[in-house]
Amino acid sequence: MEIKYSHEFSRTNGDSSPCTDINKYCGGTFKGIQNNLDYIQELGFNAIWISPVVDNTDNGYHGYWAKDIYRINENFGSEQDLRDLISACHEKDIWVMVDVIANHMGYINTNDYSNAVPFNDPSHYNTFVDCATVPSWDHDAFETCWLHGLPDLNQTNEFVKKTLLEWISDFVQTYEIDGLRLDALRHVSRSFWSEFSKAAGVFTIGEVFNFDLPLLSSYQGPVDSLLNFPFYSTMRYVFEKTGSMNSLQSYYGGASATWHDMSVLGNFINNHDIPRFLHDNGNVAGFKSALAFSICSIGIPTVYYGDEQGFGGGSDPDNREPLWTNMNRDNEFYQFLKTINTFRKNSEFFHHEQVQRYADDAFYAFTRGEHLFAFTNSLDYQARTITYHPYAEGTRLCNVLHQKDCVEVRNGEIPVVLIGGEVKIFSPSVGEQSEGESLNAWQKIKTSFAEGISLDMKRMNSLTRATN
Repeated sequence: MEIKYSHEFSRTNGDSSPCTDINKYCGGTFKGIQNNLDYIQELGFNAIWISPVVDNTDNGYHGYWAKDIYRINENFGSEQDLRDLISACHEKDIWVMVDVIANHMGYINTNDYSNAVPFNDPSHYNTFVDCATVPSWDHDAFETCWLHGLPDLNQTNEFVKKTLLEWISDFVQTYEIDGLRLDALRHVSRSFWSEFSKAAGVFTIGEVFNFDLPLLSSYQGPVDSLLNFPFYSTMRYVFEKTGSMNSLQSYYGGASATWHDMSVLGNFINNHDIPRFLHDNGNVAGFKSALAFSICSIGIPTVYYGDEQGFGGGSDPDNREPLWTNMNRDNEFYQFLKTINTFRKNSEFFHHEQVQRYADDAFYAFTRGEHLFAFTNSLDYQARTITYHPYAEGTRLCNVLHQKDCVEVRNGEIPVVLIGGEVKIFSPSVGEQSEGESLNAWQKIKTSFAEGISLDMKRMNSLTRATN
């Protein structure tokens, strides 16, 4: 599990005053992250993904406009500060993944490349073509065009290729980095990425901002994994737009038949390139459900900093707001993620196959090993009977998020009730409810089905209290 932190996590001196201009450096440092590792560890994450660390051209506060690949961005700290951060992470069993760019350099004078280190000659770059003018189907052209007008490196140039491969190998070994996030994967050839990944010698996960499964899966092999944009799109459709939850069944059908290895894909709901889920959207229950689904389903959970505080920033740069003004460990999202992450770690359900158990427009459930996960995207009362499951008769299942909320398998059936868009994660015998209480709740639910009763909110609350 990893959490993605930008340059604006925390200042070295702990200053929590707001950022006056989010388009510029606001003070986030390596030391700031190091000083707050307990915040990350308590939240339940065992890896962090940090912004690019190399020296950048003016206003490259985000790290994606490299000026000198051999120097560390002094706005974030010194070389020793980076070493200290990584060493402190390793002492806490937290892995560190660093964002790197091999596609382009930062904005420089294209009449004089002398300030770009070490790529200081026009021959090191492809001829200018704006990526915005390239047809989506022209994959070859995407590998040589200039993304957002940034000088595009020519990896077929022997000097460029050799330098990048030697640099990444030395960079990883010098700082003892555990993994790399590779920016703009589609804009460089697969053959180069194969050599780059081999030279790095650590786990690599790439970014292809696209939703075409065959296209995306073609990069798994040249690199170990990809950020899972089709998953992100499906999550947003289901839980933000309240689209049919049957689309989850469709997604998994296509994905399982296409990806080489789904278990290492980076599942995410938010990132630094897209408006946050809660931007102009008060669907808190939907956001919690999406976060829970991304953590519990097959893949590597990748959470964007600020999700644990319910941030709702819009398009870049508003989605890169400083965290230091909001680091409340009592926040409902922080506690929600902490609970689920703790359960994930203790149960290790991620070692088990994900099996769909129920799907319709407003309800979806799956199991992983002995654990049952139930979701809805509706705020209305949802009651279902699950008959396709692996449990023996009489098995008692209790909700990890509310441990007195328990049900039992009776006549091969599991009754599940979701109210107000809640998530339920059932695990055998983790609660405190007596057998009589759980059976009583089951009988009430069965009665409501049999008689076709439409319960209003008052009666639903009564049922909930009886169950608890």
